[in-house]
Amino acid sequence: MRIREIMSSPAVVVPPEMPVKDAAALLASHSFTCLPVVAGDGRLVGVVGEAELLENRFPPDPRLPLDKRADRDPGDVVADVMERDVLTAHPQEGVADLLTVLRSANVRSLPVVEDGVVIGVITYRDLVRALARDDGLIEADVRRRLNLCGGVGRWRATVRDGEVTIFDERRDPSDRNAAVRVAESVIGVTRCRVVETSTLGG
Repeated sequence: MRIREIMSSPAVVVPPEMPVKDAAALLASHSFTCLPVVAGDGRLVGVVGEAELLENRFPPDPRLPLDKRADRDPGDVVADVMERDVLTAHPQEGVADLLTVLRSANVRSLPVVEDGVVIGVITYRDLVRALARDDGLIEADVRRRLNLCGGVGRWRATVRDGEVTIFDERRDPSDRNAAVRVAESVIGVTRCRVVETSTLGG
């Protein structure tokens, strides 16, 4: 499964000169956790998320005396608060690799960039949406792709809780490898196994 298949697209982006208040409103209205920041020439120059927008934005504890309060300069525009060191994803990258990157970087989303242009955003929410996909829809997609791969009737397949079982009357390893790869490319598939129908009395 590739990032392109499940990412949120088109990406909602903001310019560096956008006021922080407007960026916060955009973030809240789309229920995102961060937004790519794109310059006028289309280059990705940063990301701005909840933490960056919120830092130093709220008054301190009212019990704190005025002379004990630290000076705050939270910044007025996105460029003042954005994160400039940005991890990105490519649309052709695999979802399994993406999970590793998200975990190790401790981030919840990444801009998806192709040829220097932001074409989408991939988030944990996109991954959860794929995981929650209905088994009936997954099975229909798996069967359709297997029919295209091996011809109508070459494979039978069922899906339960995202796990695909492919039933095979033949014992051709290369065919089986191809069938598994095709099934695993379907959105919502979590695992795939092949069962010889001869072992089931078929």
